[in-house]
Amino acid sequence: MMVEVGTVDAGRALRRFRQKAGLSLARLAELTHYNKGYLSKVENGRKPMTVELAQACDRVLDSCGELVELVTAATSATRAKELLVAQLPAAPRQVFGRRRALEQLEQLLVGESATGGVPVVCVDGPAGIGKTTLALRCAHAISHRFGDGTLYADLGGRAWTEEPEAPVDVLGGFLRALGAPCDGLPDTEAERAAAYRSLLVGRSVLVVLDNAATSAQVGPLVPGTTGCAVVVTSRKPLTGLLMAPAPATRLPVNPLTLDAATDLIRSVIGDRRADAEPDALAHVARRYGYLPFALRAIAVWLAAHPHVTIAESDGYLPMDESVLSWLSMGDSDYEVPVKTLAPDRAIGHPTPGPGIADANEPQLIELIKAMG
Repeated sequence: MMVEVGTVDAGRALRRFRQKAGLSLARLAELTHYNKGYLSKVENGRKPMTVELAQACDRVLDSCGELVELVTAATSATRAKELLVAQLPAAPRQVFGRRRALEQLEQLLVGESATGGVPVVCVDGPAGIGKTTLALRCAHAISHRFGDGTLYADLGGRAWTEEPEAPVDVLGGFLRALGAPCDGLPDTEAERAAAYRSLLVGRSVLVVLDNAATSAQVGPLVPGTTGCAVVVTSRKPLTGLLMAPAPATRLPVNPLTLDAATDLIRSVIGDRRADAEPDALAHVARRYGYLPFALRAIAVWLAAHPHVTIAESDGYLPMDESVLSWLSMGDSDYEVPVKTLAPDRAIGHPTPGPGIADANEPQLIELIKAMG
């Protein structure tokens, strides 16, 4: 028979206070108007202590409300464990050319190599390479392996964001999601990290940390006990995590192959159009560095302009080496290469701002509109 830890602790505390007061179970039963057999089961951890019983015993045993505090804490912990968190954004509908990477990531998180400790996998690569797509696709595929749910946070470590998310703020969100009372959160990062790890003891949760800027930003968000796993995406290798006492595993993401890149474009513009210009299709894939997000943006533009051939798209969407370099370099300041372009060479960027490699869905829509 499984017995809750809080039930056992409350029973032991009741016995300790009763013996300290010099009362027998029979006498305690008389004073509290509870059945002696029931009280015996409570003391032995076979029955849970109710708040009402705790209040009655606190009065009789002069235990200063300690039994009520213990029961309340145990009840809160039980409710927290019963709360399933499911914070993952929607799974990507299509993923091209990432079968091997998905298999590797799954193996590192829940396979035989993931035994012992908390597996932490750092998925890194340049902007637009598809790190988030890979992480979310895998997270959804293995989420059933984590019985207490999934936590997700966008840490904001992109080139143009004003300030990445502070761990103390992310921890606050995680604590609330895990059932901690909103008005009783600790103030400091260290205290919140300790409370977060305490709440995860005995639970199985997958934590996805997207767009991390530094190892220091991630460290406080890693659970401390087995049963959980963490996948992190970042534009650069997070050396601090890779060199930690319990080191993370690095999984770099490479550009797509030519076949995967053209399949991606084909999925948007259709087979007839793609089959009509195979050489131009391959040229577009090469021109945009085989980067999934850039290719999808261009494919959406082509789909919106059915009378423009793939080959003719060069005249509408000029690309030069400075933009291609920016798409590949990751953490560099976005504004520098964009400002160096002539207005008609900036691929729909009349002013500095997020680009096709880093844009989220709403930004991508605005970008396509700007492309005309």
